[in-house]
Amino acid sequence: MPTEREPSARHGIFVAIAALIGVFATTPGQTVGVSAFIDPIASDLGLDRAHVLVLYSLGTFLGILTAPFIGRLIDRFGPRRLIVPAVVAVAAACGVMSLAHDAWSLGAGFLVLRAAAIAGLSLVTMQMVNLWFDRFRGRVTALAMMGLALGGLVIPPLIELIIQGPGWRTAYLVLAAGLLAVMLPVGLAFYRNRPEEHGADRDFGRASAGATAMPAISLTLAESLRTNAFWYFSGLTVLSNGVGTALMLDHVRAMAEAGLTRDSAIGLLGAMTTTQAIATLCSGTLIDRFGARPVGLLGLCLLAFAVTCLWMSPAFAGGLAYAVALGAMIGTLQIVYSAGLAESFGLKYLGTIRGTLFVIGVSGAAAGPLAFLWSPAAAYSIFLGITVAAATLGLVGMQFRARGT
Repeated sequence: MPTEREPSARHGIFVAIAALIGVFATTPGQTVGVSAFIDPIASDLGLDRAHVLVLYSLGTFLGILTAPFIGRLIDRFGPRRLIVPAVVAVAAACGVMSLAHDAWSLGAGFLVLRAAAIAGLSLVTMQMVNLWFDRFRGRVTALAMMGLALGGLVIPPLIELIIQGPGWRTAYLVLAAGLLAVMLPVGLAFYRNRPEEHGADRDFGRASAGATAMPAISLTLAESLRTNAFWYFSGLTVLSNGVGTALMLDHVRAMAEAGLTRDSAIGLLGAMTTTQAIATLCSGTLIDRFGARPVGLLGLCLLAFAVTCLWMSPAFAGGLAYAVALGAMIGTLQIVYSAGLAESFGLKYLGTIRGTLFVIGVSGAAAGPLAFLWSPAAAYSIFLGITVAAATLGLVGMQFRARGT
């Protein structure tokens, strides 16, 4: 006769696997999924590549502004009721992209694609993880986020084959059909709201205890804005998105200035990605053991080291020290941000809070590269200053917690 823990374990396993597939399904709206289309679209529509990239940036910023509204819908209706609209929206956005014929329609396509995939499907999926896991939230979050790495490995090569054959418009239609064929069954079968609605317990039926238990809090967005934690996590998402984007865009130039060839610089990107994947898995385990805030401080130390390497000695260890530290930082802070919000704010209004922080993070990604308009040294100074400020917020918050205030 099955015990109560057995159905809970089965439900939890299905939810974790569904979250991995759900994050994988956001790939068409992720930068890694869009990148293969940039040059074919530019050539077909008679646009400069730079023009297409500007439209992509604008579409990203405007599309992500929908995240707070979508977050409120998730808080009200739950992931199960919203997964079908989210999947259909991403597939429809791919269809809109296939119809682009000029700059205006392309910009509109980027807007709906980023809104549907990042503000929609990604938010719905990660909220489900937060609802189902407390003790194992860090590890399951890390597992789900590996869907991004899997998408980056699988989707671009498949897209390239179709682009080289029938063309980029057909590639988007294939993505739309694939999303509907895969994600609709997965969403209908395995996406869930709160575990108690399904007669299950969190964490695979293994009860949390002691310091790892879910805090009895449910802060609204307005209440969270008055906390140290909100601004700490804001700093983390700005740094992981903004500084990470800025440094990766400047990577080849910085390595060339340090005397490395372009091939060597590109090779370091592989080391960066590999380290990011390893850090994603390791940080999930660390968060479950020590909590999100201290692991966030580790990520900030890695960032400070990476920026210092670039500023003082970019050729140190052939640039490998900087690349490894930057990849580890991105992997660590992404998981800290994803897993730490529920720990600090509770679950009731988490979709709204997460949606608001999405806007802050994407704004950071748009603003980060602008720091190089002055000079690399000025950019590094700004990045280190924000890092120190975020670390200070994290340390102050940990002291408050230690005092029970």
